[in-house]
Amino acid sequence: MASSLAEDLVCPICLAFFQEPHMLGCGHNFCLACLRSAVPAGQEEGTCPECRDPFQLRELKRNRALGSLAKKVGRWRGDQEEPLPPGSAALGQWHFCEAHDEPLKLFCTQDEAPLCVICRDLPQHRGHDFLPTKNAVHLAQGKLKAYLKHLEKQLEETTKDKTDQLKEIGALKKCTEDLLGYIAEGFEALHQILHKKEQAIKQMVENMMEKNIEEMEDSFISLNAEVSSRTETIAKVKAALEAADHVAFLKGLKELMKQVKTDHQGEIEDYEEAEEKSDDESDGKSDKDESDEQCEGSYCEDEEGEDYERGDRVVLVELALENFGESLDFETWKKMLKGIKPRKVALDCKLQRI
Repeated sequence: MASSLAEDLVCPICLAFFQEPHMLGCGHNFCLACLRSAVPAGQEEGTCPECRDPFQLRELKRNRALGSLAKKVGRWRGDQEEPLPPGSAALGQWHFCEAHDEPLKLFCTQDEAPLCVICRDLPQHRGHDFLPTKNAVHLAQGKLKAYLKHLEKQLEETTKDKTDQLKEIGALKKCTEDLLGYIAEGFEALHQILHKKEQAIKQMVENMMEKNIEEMEDSFISLNAEVSSRTETIAKVKAALEAADHVAFLKGLKELMKQVKTDHQGEIEDYEEAEEKSDDESDGKSDKDESDEQCEGSYCEDEEGEDYERGDRVVLVELALENFGESLDFETWKKMLKGIKPRKVALDCKLQRI
């Protein structure tokens, strides 16, 4: 019913509540201003915008009842008496109670909801406070305006915080990138120090080895020459001992003895002294002397089975080199390196490059 009433009070041309409505001979009603605009300038005759029947401006009759009703409904709705702009939805601005089909003219401050006059008198709203719709709107808009300033301020602050947060994210990425580079450079320096230490220790060992092996090689060359000389002398002695020609043997004996004494002077002298001592001793000999006699003509061995002269002629591995590994305390160094950890400090991007 309310919708039908609203439709009857709206001008078909301007779609607003009637302002000075006039009725044509065909029975259709229009605002006076709308009818005058429908007639061509300088003419007095036009056609009905709905049924196209002709009409004369001088024959128009004012519909006072319709105009009065339109004004009353406009005041009832709280609308201004001025006509709505062309094309505005007048019907959409008029709200009715779904339960009672009455206009929502009141606002319940407790329930914060618009009501009609019938809803106001119901038990569930008894004792509540009510405001006219216009007053409630004005009050609510005042509150919203105050909230709006606060919200806009918060939005401005939040937007600034958002921008600052984005900057901090970029700063964190840059800080992390610089820190990772700083760590890489620091450990690269440590690697270089360890590498230099490794090379220095290896060089030290190689120098000790070169000095030791030089002495060993000199001794080896000397011993090799001695072996060759002894082998050659032994071969000559064996050849002389096996010679069947005694005269020839005696002729070469002087030269052979000279060579034996020249090449092995020390051993020959020791042998001759042992022979002389043996001649001075009595015929009764101890078991040890018998053992010494069995050694005649050869190099005797001591109780441990080693040559008498071996300790003076063989160059041994340098004792310092042999025990060098004990000075390399790798386990302690490992523990020290594993114990390296950063101090618990705040992240600082102001790094000093090493």
